[in-house]
Amino acid sequence: MANLTRIKILTTGANTNAPSNLKTGELAYSYEQSEKGQGQQGERLYVGAGTETNGVAPSVDVIGGKYFTQMLDHAHGVLTASSALIVDSNSKLDRLNVDNLRLDGNTITSTDTNGNIVLDPNGTGKLVLHNVYINGTTDTLAEFIYDTVGGAVTGGTGITVSNDDAGNTSTVSITNTSVSAGSYGSSTQIPTFTVNAQGQLTAAGVANVATALTVDGDTGSFDVDLLVDDLQIIGTANEIETVVTKPGTPGDEVRVTIGLPDDVTIGDALTVTGAASVGGNFSVDGNVTLGNATTDTVTTTGGLTVGGNLVVNGTTTSVNSTVISLDDPVLVLADNSGTSVDNIDRGIRFKYGDGSAVKEGFFGYDHQTERFVFTKDEDFSGGEDASSPWHDAQFGGVYAGNVTVGISTDNTINTTSGNLVLDSAGGTIDINDNVDISGSLVLGTDLAVVHGGTGLSSFTGKGVFISNGAGTAISFVTGSEGDIVQFNSAGNPVSSDIIDGGTY
Repeated sequence: MANLTRIKILTTGANTNAPSNLKTGELAYSYEQSEKGQGQQGERLYVGAGTETNGVAPSVDVIGGKYFTQMLDHAHGVLTASSALIVDSNSKLDRLNVDNLRLDGNTITSTDTNGNIVLDPNGTGKLVLHNVYINGTTDTLAEFIYDTVGGAVTGGTGITVSNDDAGNTSTVSITNTSVSAGSYGSSTQIPTFTVNAQGQLTAAGVANVATALTVDGDTGSFDVDLLVDDLQIIGTANEIETVVTKPGTPGDEVRVTIGLPDDVTIGDALTVTGAASVGGNFSVDGNVTLGNATTDTVTTTGGLTVGGNLVVNGTTTSVNSTVISLDDPVLVLADNSGTSVDNIDRGIRFKYGDGSAVKEGFFGYDHQTERFVFTKDEDFSGGEDASSPWHDAQFGGVYAGNVTVGISTDNTINTTSGNLVLDSAGGTIDINDNVDISGSLVLGTDLAVVHGGTGLSSFTGKGVFISNGAGTAISFVTGSEGDIVQFNSAGNPVSSDIIDGGTY
């Protein structure tokens, strides 16, 4: 028997969408199973229709498929789930379900749990019910409503209910309490009330309020009548001054400010255990020792001259000068360091503004890496240990071990002795520019396709010369009599005796 060549249309078992690349008259079928229901695209046969634009039909029509034929495959007249309605020879269905209602024989029932049945005419339409009785009894609907409402309304605490069965009415009134009508409270009394659980006042009275304020001093004690007396807070000339203000509108707080005047007179001895502030110059010919930054501080708005040594033993020393001049050619940092490991860097911190925030930088010795580092954006809130990422530094030429950068000639990297070795931790050196090699070139592996080679050391005979799937080396396609070369769904060339439309 001669070899056969078969032609298959486009198919898919995974794509949940309708095809969008059909030519006019081209067929495609989806046998996708998970998206095959109403409004979905599986188990359907498609055809391209209309005049093509750039080789693609403008419309893709559904012309059939397993989804539609299965909806017709059931007994006529029998309501079948997820299937079409087909009446029997008497033009009837055995039952009909609409949302939560079922029409079966002469009965309309609700199918949801404890579901109601609502009859709601549209617009001004009326709901007309004939021969309406309650629960199968002989009571009419009107009589049942009157009896139910009258029996359901009863009085509670503070509420009285009177029912008139003959008139079909119920009267609801509030029960009177023992509280007398009137006004309660005055300028020296506040009203008091007792309220029950129903919100009614069951008792009312008044309570007197205190109108006197007792004021005690270091010596003396007096009562201030809040309704008559004026309470004054008065300072002492040249010692204490007081100011009473009410800065806002009526109802705002009244403020009493107590402070020292510009010129203070002390009538007796003055002992200062904290900081000392001097308005003029402060000059010391001997040594000055500040033992505690919080209690032993000297502040002067003039000059400070120390003729001997200056020792500051506090926590923070701030110098708010524009220019600092030092005669010492070498600065010593951490001069009190011991032999134990403290994990603290040594160097200089600096601050600057970037237009929206204050940044802090550092350059110096990093304790962990034991290297000279620089960072322009560091957070020192957790301690004085700077961390990477480090930032750029700019120099002229650089000596690094036996390697020089820009020393002998600009734009050159040389060695003072030995060979120059480029070795990356990731195993790859990426050169993103042209490479000019004036000496010989030695490769340890076959030259890859990306570098102009074949990526192979041998070839396959009687095959079609192609690239592999990754495009990194040469590959070959071989076949038998009657085969043709075509591309499969993965885009790879293969030999086959079947013309397969592939998938979409």
